[in-house]
Amino acid sequence: MRKIAYIFTAFIFMLSSCNKQKAQLKRIDGNWRVELARISIGEGFTFYDSLPFGQISISSDLGKINGRLDFDYSEFGLSQVQDSFVTKNATFTLNEKGDRMKVFREYDTIDMRILLSSKESLELEYYDYQQYRLRRFALRRD
Repeated sequence: MRKIAYIFTAFIFMLSSCNKQKAQLKRIDGNWRVELARISIGEGFTFYDSLPFGQISISSDLGKINGRLDFDYSEFGLSQVQDSFVTKNATFTLNEKGDRMKVFREYDTIDMRILLSSKESLELEYYDYQQYRLRRFALRRD
C-alpha cells in the first residue's frame, strides 16, 4: 500500500512540474522588444543602457529563439562599449521548474535564468564567461 502511495505522489509531482513548464512556455512565447540592458562586470561595477535596440522572437511550439539585442554603455565615463546578444535560429529548452532556459546557439550554449515572466514583461539573465560579465535584459511584449 505504501508503494502505491509513493508512486501516486511521484506521478502528481511530475504532472505539476509539467504544468509549470507549459505555463512558462505560454508566457514567454512571442515577440519581445528590449527596454533595458544591465551589465555587471567582474570587478563589481554595474552599467546600464536604457536605450538598447532590438527584438527577440521566442516560439515555444518549435523550441526556437531568434533575434538580436544591441546595447552600449560607458565604462567609468572613459570608453563607450558596444555589445550585442545574438540568437540566429537557436533552439532552447526549459528546466522542469520553468525558471531556467538553455539556449543552444551555433557556437555555444547559454544557461539563462528567467527572473520575471508575465503577459507583458520578461527578464532574462545570464553570465557571459568569455567577457566575465553578468548580463540582464528587461523585455516588453511587442
